[in-house]
Amino acid sequence: MIGRRPLFQAGLLTGALGLFGQPIRADQVEADTHPENAASVWTSFYAGTRVWGYVNRHSVVPGESFNVMLSTGPNVPKVIGSVEIFRIGPTTDGTDRTLVFRTDPIDVGHEVVQMTACSAGACWPTAFEDVPTGGWRSGYHTMDFIDQVDGQRDLNVAYIVVTSPDPTDILVGLSTNTYQAYNAWGGASLYVSAFTGDRAQMISFDRPTPPDFFEYEYFLIMWLERLAAEYGLSVGYASNFDIHRAPQMVEACRLLILGAHDEYWSKEEFDNVYHRIFVAGKSTLFIGANTAYWQIRYVDINQASGQVPQGRQMVCYKSEDDPIRQSVSEPERLMLTTMMFRDEARRPETMLAGVAYQSYFESSNAKYAYTVQTTAPPFFAGTGYEVGDKTPDIVGYEWDNTDPDGDGKRLWDPEKSLIPAIEREAITVAFASAPIDLNGKTGRAEAVYFISPAGGKVFSTGSIRWVWGLGKPGFEQPQFSRFNRNLVLHLLDA
Repeated sequence: MIGRRPLFQAGLLTGALGLFGQPIRADQVEADTHPENAASVWTSFYAGTRVWGYVNRHSVVPGESFNVMLSTGPNVPKVIGSVEIFRIGPTTDGTDRTLVFRTDPIDVGHEVVQMTACSAGACWPTAFEDVPTGGWRSGYHTMDFIDQVDGQRDLNVAYIVVTSPDPTDILVGLSTNTYQAYNAWGGASLYVSAFTGDRAQMISFDRPTPPDFFEYEYFLIMWLERLAAEYGLSVGYASNFDIHRAPQMVEACRLLILGAHDEYWSKEEFDNVYHRIFVAGKSTLFIGANTAYWQIRYVDINQASGQVPQGRQMVCYKSEDDPIRQSVSEPERLMLTTMMFRDEARRPETMLAGVAYQSYFESSNAKYAYTVQTTAPPFFAGTGYEVGDKTPDIVGYEWDNTDPDGDGKRLWDPEKSLIPAIEREAITVAFASAPIDLNGKTGRAEAVYFISPAGGKVFSTGSIRWVWGLGKPGFEQPQFSRFNRNLVLHLLDA
């Protein structure tokens, strides 16, 4: 949610008017030929970056292939080297990654970046085609580029999610849409623009992406896979696009864990998760905060009609001015508009997860503890927690609670809302805190537990930093880890 600004209503369009709704002059087409644009276009995620990259798919099932696109930056005409691909997760030798593939040496040259790259995609030629994935385990896979001449390693130049071909005990939905929403590579994100207007309204997955996975979800994965090995549990992984397109995957797992900052969902993703909890009655753990806040839709502007959708562009107008409202009628108009799920009280997150986003703070030094409110739920047994005990430093930087507006309505309206309310008495607040937001206003963060009428057990942590307590140096807490172990095992026992 950080970076919310007044919205640019004119729209970010592609085609004859160019990326920003204005005619493109000939001298504007190649954005990186202008020194004043280069730094904004070639966003570096690490100091000294030489090579940037991306892949052509959100995810693969083991045995499927994908392509890797690479380019050097504007001041590096050519390099020769190899791509190494690693699966992230604990290993027997105590590291956090396993090498699964290494390419032969390949030449990587500089590719021109158009002003439309952030929205339409970089459109680089394939550097390495048909990476084989037979025998790979489900997981988050990152790619490094190693220069053959001097050995420089460009870290995490691209990533791919590998899903499981079979149902798993636990399915982890990674926040891949959010990685991209905040990504300003090419000149714009869903929050900012280096060119015209103050943000984009369509962004592409076909461009280099920051390694945001390592900020939060990495700590969950390292902890969770050790727990799974201890109890003989299988763990699978999915992108937002997988949860959008594969309801059978969402429903088949015993426990669905949704990512630390899972802010951007499609209508279909909301449908599939809602069905899991309130119709199928299956357990779900919302491990972060600010979940299902903005509604998006996927498009494929570079794909011929009739092909299987790949979801390579993500549209989010953040406004009622979404043009889709002009092409569909009610009730589809209300359901398809890319604004907040809570707008017009249509499908407030409070009635999906029990809590919803309230606010955030900007200071990296701000630290707030979660205080135990009750130990009645069974997963507190054996943890040693008592009411009033604190778990330090895991609240923020964004947080949720059961009633973000503080008016007792919990974002729900009996006349407007398209989903029923979760009865307030059904929700147990397990932890609470009083963080202070960027405007100096005291808020309330809450971690809650409830059981849906269909029998689905749900826990929502209400904090993006919850996962830091599972493994980030300086934040890891053994007692908190024991609580989370109990919680996961309880949710699996459905």
